[in-house]
Amino acid sequence: MDETKNGVAEKAEYSFGPPETYTKVVSQALRDLDQPWNKSVVSFSTYTKENIVNFLKVPESNADSLRKASIQMYQNSNQYRRLIQYHALLPVWAYTIYPMAFNAQKVKKDAISKAYYKTAAFIENMNIRHEMQKALTVAFREGVLYGAVWSNNNSWFIQSIEPKYCMLSSIEDGTWMYSVNMSKIKDTDLNKYPPEFTVMKNAAKTTKQEWQEVPSSISFCLKADETVAYPIPPFVSVLPSIYDLETYKALAETATEMSIYKLLSMRIPTNDQGEPTMGWPLIMKFYDHLSNSLPPYVGAAAIPMELDTINFEKSGAAADTDELEKATRNFWYSSGTSPLLFGDASNTTSAALRLSIKTDEELVLAAMAQCERLINRQLKQLTGSVKFQINILPVTIFNQEQMISYYKEAATYGLPVKSCYAASMGIQPSTLQSMCYVENELLDFKNNFIPLSSTHTESTEDREAGAPVLSDDDLTEAGEQTRENDSDANKE
Repeated sequence: MDETKNGVAEKAEYSFGPPETYTKVVSQALRDLDQPWNKSVVSFSTYTKENIVNFLKVPESNADSLRKASIQMYQNSNQYRRLIQYHALLPVWAYTIYPMAFNAQKVKKDAISKAYYKTAAFIENMNIRHEMQKALTVAFREGVLYGAVWSNNNSWFIQSIEPKYCMLSSIEDGTWMYSVNMSKIKDTDLNKYPPEFTVMKNAAKTTKQEWQEVPSSISFCLKADETVAYPIPPFVSVLPSIYDLETYKALAETATEMSIYKLLSMRIPTNDQGEPTMGWPLIMKFYDHLSNSLPPYVGAAAIPMELDTINFEKSGAAADTDELEKATRNFWYSSGTSPLLFGDASNTTSAALRLSIKTDEELVLAAMAQCERLINRQLKQLTGSVKFQINILPVTIFNQEQMISYYKEAATYGLPVKSCYAASMGIQPSTLQSMCYVENELLDFKNNFIPLSSTHTESTEDREAGAPVLSDDDLTEAGEQTRENDSDANKE
């Protein structure tokens, strides 16, 4: 961690230092290796569908139970896990940085240049894509991430604090703040938390106030639903549908198992009065011979009736499969996410799929805006007369190609979005500057590399006639059908 003064960690100056400083990274202890290790077993209560329905009637009072139910289902249900990961992994986390309160008449090039590179290095050190993916996963799964930041000049990551020790306590600079019940954290475990927690522990002992608010310098509290003041997993309302899905799976499995059973009945000969004409020992002898020769799932019975075969196959076995598929689709529909994204072949309309994805992106973009404010709060704490802030672009894995074209076209008309164009392609601000130097000065791309053929480098005689071929995403339903049938193949 950074050097401490009076027990409080001071923020390090983000600047380029001696080479040896880059070998020091911040690390968090997960367990004390000097003490005997007693392996802890994490377990969660098993909730029923009725439990979940009752919890949802009073969500604020049952926030802890709903959180545990969500974690349990995240671990046990592939559909629920994929639903959360789908949303958490949507953003590309493309970003640009720009100065705050910029005044062109008062600009000092050296000061703004220094601030730009310091901010770029600070954000690059955060490893935004990796850390924000983890943060969103926890927030979507549990309703809120109570995070504490570990950082120094060379590393930055977020530690998730146990939710049962935390509560939302205030809002600072438009972001959520939380407090921790320090009586729940042992003195021997303080090395597993940032140094600020030691200060909080001492303050709790001195003031007799168990609940201590985490300093904004290390607090990173990300809430999935900001419309309510209590934590609730955003997709917890679909948990009852998961139970329906599991029920239909069990019914389909039972029906499949029963369909392979058979029963052979062996007729015992009788006289006109219905009395057996064969001795019981002889009957049992033949019965045993028959039973010993039968394969699994085939039973035998000795009865005074004609030999027959009884099948347990359900005539509507296909209906059980249909019900399971219907329950699976209903789960995705109830979550607001198109089942087409997860292998449902009942509908192949790409236009409807694109609209569904846009609604999913709206939910994620709101969380991205919250992350942007949390990061900017950290940037405001950097020293210097000129400060920069981050702008996280609305780019996702589904619209990235579209956004690249969008920024490229805007840049051709002179709009100041060249950095957005580069960011949408995955190039960070600091990387953009360094690679420009490497390509232009060190590798001399201009003189040593011949550009690829394009409309800018080839003559008009070399170009094919006709309009450019549209991508599959840009086709209408009629266009999709035309391409599938190859209806334009013979047109000139």
